[in-house]
Amino acid sequence: MKKIISILLSVVLAFSISSVAFAKDEITPVIFVPGYTSSRMFINRGTENEKRIWKVDVADEIIDALKKEIPSILATTGKAVMGDYDALFKTLEPYANEITEYLRINDDGTSKYDVEVYPHSVETTRLDKLDEYGYHPDSDTLKMLRKCTSSKNIYCCTLDWRLGQVDNAKVLNDYVDDVLEATGAKKVSILGVSYGGQVTASYLSLYGGDKVKNAVLHCPALDGSSIIPQLFSDNEIELSWSDLLKLVQTFRYEETDFSQITDIYSPDFLNGFIKAFIDYYLLDLFLNFGSAWDLVPLEQYTELRDKLINDGNHKEIVAKSDKYHFEVAANREKDLKRLQSEGVNISIIAGYGYKLAVDNGMNSDTVIEVNSTTGSVCSELGTTLGAEYISASCGNEKHCHISPDGCIDAATGYLPENTWYVDDMFHGLGTNEKIVSDLLCDLTFAEEGFDVHSNIKYPQFMSSDNAFMGVMCTFSSCAQGYFTPYSTDLTLTNLSKKNSIVIDGITALGAKLGFGYSVNKVLAPGESLTASVFGEVPNADLSTFSIKIDYVTQGEKLNIAETRTQNFRFTNGSLYDEVLADGVDEASSTITNEEVKRDGKIDAKSFFARIGYYLKKLLTYITDIWNVIV
Repeated sequence: MKKIISILLSVVLAFSISSVAFAKDEITPVIFVPGYTSSRMFINRGTENEKRIWKVDVADEIIDALKKEIPSILATTGKAVMGDYDALFKTLEPYANEITEYLRINDDGTSKYDVEVYPHSVETTRLDKLDEYGYHPDSDTLKMLRKCTSSKNIYCCTLDWRLGQVDNAKVLNDYVDDVLEATGAKKVSILGVSYGGQVTASYLSLYGGDKVKNAVLHCPALDGSSIIPQLFSDNEIELSWSDLLKLVQTFRYEETDFSQITDIYSPDFLNGFIKAFIDYYLLDLFLNFGSAWDLVPLEQYTELRDKLINDGNHKEIVAKSDKYHFEVAANREKDLKRLQSEGVNISIIAGYGYKLAVDNGMNSDTVIEVNSTTGSVCSELGTTLGAEYISASCGNEKHCHISPDGCIDAATGYLPENTWYVDDMFHGLGTNEKIVSDLLCDLTFAEEGFDVHSNIKYPQFMSSDNAFMGVMCTFSSCAQGYFTPYSTDLTLTNLSKKNSIVIDGITALGAKLGFGYSVNKVLAPGESLTASVFGEVPNADLSTFSIKIDYVTQGEKLNIAETRTQNFRFTNGSLYDEVLADGVDEASSTITNEEVKRDGKIDAKSFFARIGYYLKKLLTYITDIWNVIV
C-alpha cells in the first residue's frame, strides 16, 4: 500500500556493470542522493523514548490492521463500493494516524515534532558503514555503485524529504564539504535519482559546481510532476492502472501479471478509492511539505499556491518555494549550460513510453513527464511531432535528435548532447537494466565527460532491457535502435530471468523487411536467437520503422502470449560515424533479397495462448467502445 500511495504522490520508488579504472591518487568520492521517502527518521533518538517514524514497514502495518478490523471492514465494504468511504476510513484511521502523525509540518514550515534523520553524517553514511548498520536507501543503486568502486568511496546523503529544495540544497552543500574534508579530495561526483536528482540540480544552481566533477541525474524531477497539482486539486482523478501495475510488478521483481486487480475492481471504483484516501488522510499532511510544493511544475505553481497556501499563515513555506520556482526552476536550462561551460560534466537519463500515473495523455516514465525531466519537446503518448516537424529537424541538424518513434525532439532539451532517453524504462528503475546501469556507472566515474555521440554502446535513444519487458531485438553491425545496409541479422534476446519463451512472429511495420528464423525454438532465460534479414532497405535516409515481436512466455502454470514493439531509425551514411560498429567492412554484402524459409511449426500451447491474447485484446476494444457510448 505504501508503495502505490508513494507512486501517486510522485514519490520515488527505490531504484553486468562496466568497470572503471582510476589512478590511485586521484580517486573521486561519489555521493549518492537517493529518491523521495528513502531516509530513516526518528523522534527522541538516543533516549529511552526513541521511535523510528520512517521507514517503518508500512505495508505490513496496514495488512495487520486490515486483518484485525476485518469484521468492521466487511460491514462497511458495501458502502465503499457505492462510493461512501468514510466508514471504512474511520475504521483504519488509528493506524493511518500512527504512520502519518509524526511526519507533520507546521504552517510555518517547521517540524511539529523533533525529527532527526539518521544516519546522516559522513561518518555514518559511507556505504561500508551503512552495511554494518543494515540500511541501504535505494539499495539497487547502491548495489550498482559498489560494483564500480570500493564501498569506502561511496557516500549517501540522506535528507529530510519533507523539506523543499532550498533547505535540502544547503544540506547537500554542507555534506559535500564534509566529504571533501574527510577524504582530502578536491572534488566529488554526484549521482542523484528522481527527487535526489532535483536536489542535486538545485544545489548546483544555488552553490555552483566548483566542487563537483560529474553530476549524473537519473530521471530527475527537474520541473516536478503534474501528478502533484492533480492530487492537490478538487477534480476527480483517472489513474493509468495498467502502467501502474506494471511499475509495481517491475519494482517488486515479480514476473507476475497484476492485472487481475483491475479485473476484480472497476477502474472507477479504484480511482474513487485512491482519491478519497488521499483527500481523507494525506492532503492536509502534504500541503505543508516544502518538497511537495517544489514538485509542482513552474507553470502551475502560482495559481495553486495562491489557492491553497498563500493565506499569510504559510509565509516561510511560500518564500522558499517562490525562491526555488522563480530563481532556480525558471533558470534551469541557463544554469545547467553555464555549469557545463565551467567544467561540470552533467548528464540526464530519462525514461519514456508510459502514461503518467494520472493518465492525462502525457508521455512519461509513469511518475514524471519527459518534458519535466529533460526540458525536451515531446508529443502526447501515442502521437508524433508530425512529419513536417521531424523532416525539418532531422534535415537541418548535424545530428538527428528526433526519437525513432517521432515523439521527442532532444535538441530542445536542457542538455541536448548529454541527455539519454530509454523507451519502456520505468521511473527510477534503470539500475535494474544492464545498458542503463552501465551508462550510469560510466558517467558517474568518467575521467572526462562524454556525450550521446561518443560511444555507440550508448546512443541517445535506447530501449529497455529490463527482464519485465520479456524480449528485445537489435540489428547487427550498429548501435541499438538503428538499422543500416550492413545489418544482415536481427538478434532477439529473452530478457526474462525465470521463464522460457518461444518467438512466433517478427513483423516489420513501415519497412519491407522479412526475417528467417526457427519458430519453435525455445529460448531459455537470457538466451538469444538470430534471425536473418531479407527484403529491401528503406529509400530515405533517417526514415523510421518498428519491429513487432510476438512471443509466448512459458510460465509455471500457463503459457501467455505477449507482444513487444520497438522503434528503429534507418541510416544510409549520415550517421555512420556515430552508429556503425567498429570493424564493419563497408564492402561487405548487404541484406539478401531472398527469403529464408522459416522451419518448424507453432506448438498447440503457443497457438491457443495467441488465440487467448487476441480475444483479450478484442474484449478490451469492445469495453472501450462501450465506455464511450455510456
